[in-house]
Formats: sequence, structure tokens, C-alpha cells
Amino acid sequence: MTTALQVSGLRAGHGGRQVLDGLDLTVEGGVTAVLGASGCGKTTLLRCVAGFITPSAGEIRIGGRSVAGLAPRRRGVGYVPQEGALFPHLDVGGNIAFGLGSSVSRAERQARVAELLRLLELPAELAERHPHELSGGQQQRVAVARALAPRPRLVLLDEPFSSLDAGLREESGRAVVRALRTAGAAALLVTHDQGEALSLADQVAVMASGRFLQVGSSAEVYLTPEHPAVAAFLGSATLLSGEVVDGRVESPLGEVALLTAQPAGPVTLVVRAEQVQVSADATSGTKGVVEEVSFFGHDATIRVRVSDDVRVTARVPGTGIPDIGATVALEVVGPLVGYAGDGR
Repeated sequence: MTTALQVSGLRAGHGGRQVLDGLDLTVEGGVTAVLGASGCGKTTLLRCVAGFITPSAGEIRIGGRSVAGLAPRRRGVGYVPQEGALFPHLDVGGNIAFGLGSSVSRAERQARVAELLRLLELPAELAERHPHELSGGQQQRVAVARALAPRPRLVLLDEPFSSLDAGLREESGRAVVRALRTAGAAALLVTHDQGEALSLADQVAVMASGRFLQVGSSAEVYLTPEHPAVAAFLGSATLLSGEVVDGRVESPLGEVALLTAQPAGPVTLVVRAEQVQVSADATSGTKGVVEEVSFFGHDATIRVRVSDDVRVTARVPGTGIPDIGATVALEVVGPLVGYAGDGR
């Protein structure tokens, strides 16, 4: 199978400032999420692939073909901007069929519109409505349907669900991923939402300052982060300094186990919130005082002060939340990711 997207040594910028610093990325198929904080270069990468920005160095190949010098419309990609950007003067059917071209017959256009509405799990009667008559989630699905209409090998999604509320964002995201997989189209999804990236993507590329810190499956980047910055960015994690002595690992939370052995000396430990067991019985474990509580309904995260310079985040069930100011005991469950040296 031909690789959907190959980016090699990509450098690009704007306004005299370099944004992308030698990026390499391979998208074989499925959904690849480019995840990072605002301003890290995610959208610049997407716009380079789309053809809206000309790179200063490197190569982009789509479906095995170099796209250097090709206009956006000749690259064979679908593009979904952040707000969908549907044409207000066209109904849904007209929006979806827009990219099919004038050589497609009326019957073929109608059949393709109906097919894509089914694919995006939208009612057939929406074809005759205008964008302002749709919900935000419906508008985004129509924008994806328009991008899929010409049957592109690759679809570019620029934070397409960021304007939707949490429940609608998840529902729309899953519907779009199902449609992409059914259509056999690969996708490059730009997002700053780690939950969205981890739950929807087959591959996650974590970006910072125009470079990829790690590229791998959702499980790989979360469970075995290759860089402390990846660990800190994904999920609720605390970075602690520890010491490897005679094969044992000493930390502010007591003796802990490591996922991968490290040489004797300083070590930076990644403590996930879900790995910290909290007990009201302060007779065992490491004692700490609850300073902050963030309640989410099904669970809560609490911030516990262990010492003047050590604070740890833990996740607890929504039915067992300690009070602010309470003294609790902390114990680490399972092995931790560790990095040799004080890598924080």
C-alpha cells in the first residue's frame, strides 16, 4: 500500500520566523493526530501539506508523489478548516457536491451527496437545508463530507471540533473517524486537546517548538513517553526527582519501582495521577496535606503537598474526595517511567 503522507526534513515559517524545524512524519493510513500547545507549529505543518505555505526545506509526498510546486487543488487532499467554512449561500447538498466538478452528472452528484450524508450519520433531509439551519456538530460533519466528496487519499483536519461543547465534540469526532475509515481515507488531525488525540487517533505526534518529541500509538506516547515534556503534557502527571541506589529507587513518595531499569544516580520520575493511591488512614504511606480539589463528577483530581517543594496530583473517585486541608497518605501503584538524570 502506498504511504498516504511522507514528510521529510520539513522546515517552514512565516514573517521571517522559522516555525517548523526539520520535521519527519509518516502517515500510512488511519488517523494521525498532531498534538501540541498553541503556537507550536501544528497548523503551519497542516498548511504546508495543503499547499498554502511553501516550505523553505524538506519534502512532502502525498500518495507516494512529491507535491513540490503543486497548487492546493491539485494535491488530491481534502481540507476541513477550524470553523468548517461552509458556503452560506448553498444548501447542504450544494456544499457537499462543490468539490466534485462540473463533469459529474446531476444524478451522480445527488447519489454522492446521499452516500456521504449516510456515511457521516446525518439525516437525508438535511441536503436541502442551509448551514445556518444546522447545529455546530452537523456543520462540521457536512464540512468533512464536502472534503470526502472527491474521494481524496488524505484529509486534513484543523482543530475541527474545538468550537463544540465536550459531549458534542466526542460524538462528532467518533462519527467523523468512522466515516474516514469507511471511506478508506487517511487523516491528519491537528488538535491541542489531548483527550481528543488519544481517543480518536491511531498515531499521535506530540509537537513542541516546531519539532516532534515523540510519534507513536496513543498507548505508547501515554504509557511510555520518551521525553519528560511528553509525560508532563499528556494527562495529569507529576515529575519528581529520585535516586537509584543499589538497584532501589528512592523518591519523595518512598521506594518505587521503575518500568525500565536506570543506572545508579539521579532519576526523574513520572507519577501519573491514577498511579497515586490516596487513603484517609495516615498511619502508612507518605503523608501529605490536600491543597486543591478539582471535581469532575465521575472523579476528581487533588493536589497534595508532601513537603515545601514537593506537590503531587492524584485522581480519586467522585464519591471519596478528601476535604481541602485534610491529611492523607499516598502510595504509588505500579512501576513508574523514569529518566536518568534530573531531566525536568
